[in-house]
Amino acid sequence: MKITFYLVLAVLLPVAGLRAQPVSSLVPDAVLPASSPYGEALVKTNIAYLSHPTARQNFDLYLPRKPAAQPFPLVIWVHGGAWMTGLKEWDNVKYLVGHGYAIASLDYRVSPEAPFPAQIQDCNAAMNFILAHAADYGVSAKRFVVGGGSAGGHLALLLGLARQQREFGADPAIRPRAILDFFGPADLNGMKDDLQAISSQKGIETWQDAGPKLLGAPLDQAAARAKAASPITYVSAAAPSVLILQGDEDDLVPVAQSERLHAALDQAGVKNQLILVPEAGHDGPMFSTPAIAAKVVHFLDGVMPPPS
Repeated sequence: MKITFYLVLAVLLPVAGLRAQPVSSLVPDAVLPASSPYGEALVKTNIAYLSHPTARQNFDLYLPRKPAAQPFPLVIWVHGGAWMTGLKEWDNVKYLVGHGYAIASLDYRVSPEAPFPAQIQDCNAAMNFILAHAADYGVSAKRFVVGGGSAGGHLALLLGLARQQREFGADPAIRPRAILDFFGPADLNGMKDDLQAISSQKGIETWQDAGPKLLGAPLDQAAARAKAASPITYVSAAAPSVLILQGDEDDLVPVAQSERLHAALDQAGVKNQLILVPEAGHDGPMFSTPAIAAKVVHFLDGVMPPPS
């Protein structure tokens, strides 16, 4: 699919990213104790994925303190924040480090200063850089998944589904094993109707603020841009497996968004699972309970190949 309206914006970010320098021998900034949300972990912060990064074009890396298990399977995580804000520390799957996974938590340029596709270009640049230097970090370039929460779930879906979109900075040769989508918008053109259907004034106001800033145009003039920015646009039989977590009382990203994505994946024959979390809203501790963590780990065990 060629999306012409922003081709001018599609600078060679991934190529530039590969010129950035990896961390030599990964000297950690901190060692986290077993009592931390990550368990025992080595942490390296603010690793640039571009040669000349902005303040947000970097990532934090968390590694289990089990060097004999290297290279670690990897989760590339994208934080939420309505595409306008957010912190790398907003990571819903910290517990995965205790299960032997490394986590690379990305930051990226935000709107309105950098409208779409800047966000997904940055995420692809980061992923390309991390995988190119996987050996430097002790992580696997073959055993990795992408994930994110809210706006980060939307970007993780694009990372996994839109692998042919070079204007997003995607390298078609790179394919994540799976996508962890935590309450991410999937169909931007349907957001307003979905929010009106559940009578969420809070959600409507949030979308009317965040949507135009992301898309760089008023919503009533941005249907083509919204389609291009919607993960559901890129669902195909070639998609990786997807785990969708959604609160059944979410008033910012309606359940209908996840249900529509689930149906599209089913129709394309893509392995996927939709888990509705009872009495959960948008984000929060209910998405990292032991019961939910067990489901996420079970899903990953089913899609992750054994180490070679």
